[in-house]
Amino acid sequence: MDCFVRPEILTGRPARHGGLDYARLRKEGVIPGEVLDFSVSTNPFPPCPEIAEAMSGAALTRYPDSSSGELRSALAELHAVAPESVLVTNGLAQAIFLCAFAFADRGKNVLTASPTFGEYRSASEFAGADVLDVPAREEDGFAFPLEDVEDRIRTVRPSLAWVCSPNNPTGTLPLKEELLRLLSACDGTGTLLALDEAYVNFAPPGSSALPLMRPGLLLLRSMTKDYGLTGLRLGYIMGDPRLVGLLASLQPPWSVNACAQAAGLAALRARGYYEAQWAGLRSLASGLARDLAEAGFPPLPSAGNFLLFRAGDSERLQAFLWKRRILVRDCSSFGLPGYVRVGVKSGDENRRLVECLAAYRKEAS
Repeated sequence: MDCFVRPEILTGRPARHGGLDYARLRKEGVIPGEVLDFSVSTNPFPPCPEIAEAMSGAALTRYPDSSSGELRSALAELHAVAPESVLVTNGLAQAIFLCAFAFADRGKNVLTASPTFGEYRSASEFAGADVLDVPAREEDGFAFPLEDVEDRIRTVRPSLAWVCSPNNPTGTLPLKEELLRLLSACDGTGTLLALDEAYVNFAPPGSSALPLMRPGLLLLRSMTKDYGLTGLRLGYIMGDPRLVGLLASLQPPWSVNACAQAAGLAALRARGYYEAQWAGLRSLASGLARDLAEAGFPPLPSAGNFLLFRAGDSERLQAFLWKRRILVRDCSSFGLPGYVRVGVKSGDENRRLVECLAAYRKEAS
């Protein structure tokens, strides 16, 4: 990889992430606990109690296992793959950057299906690659643009293609048949498909592309979202052992700290606890979608734990909600001005959001 970074990618970039702006909170004298944060799409329920106990027993006076061997084996057992097919990472962000450094360096082309998570572009450009966006059409409800993606793969022959499933921020879930066609196109051009499944545990069971695993496919997962470990940063990559070995050779040593490894193991042991949470969130998402539509903000169908809807003047809506200490995600950074994304939270919190949106609609009319 070329070690020099193009200066234009370091300046003038809009905010890429949701979450609390702590500098703003301090400036305005707002306590973080006072804010209902719908701008993030993470599991809103508490982690299992065993996680705190596991973290308290982590060895803090010695370096952690640099290969995350025990957690790696547990993940391999869960997914019925070889341990050599798994790489544990410091959150999904590190997984994305490792893939970019390995397969998207200067002089290569990379493809994304937009609108989607901006980190794919950021990481690929940081590595020096040229990024081509294949946009989904608003008039089609932002359905996955399979034919356009296939066409660009065959004509441009990118080294790497990024796909998010379910897609952030639209919630679109490519069908297995679509992924098979996409993999066939990638096989024909030597393109590696990096499939981001950060939200797949919030989708209906059986949504993962793991049964389609082959040498040209990498699956990226995030334990910080579905297991509620956001503050610890924990993710992993699954794929062909040769590709995983290359990614591991680029990973900084001791990337995953001892507390994160211990928490990940405890979370996997409590899988049933989390499966119940994910099922509950699917039900809450359906209820929130119905209530948003009744309040005048019908969302797009979503397979994730978040909903996207047209807000009109999104800045005005954000300001209205912020006065009530509610934070939502303006999707301008996704190339969707006028759209807002909200994560699914508990029933009471969702009702509070809908009440405020109904009040906004009444005031604006």
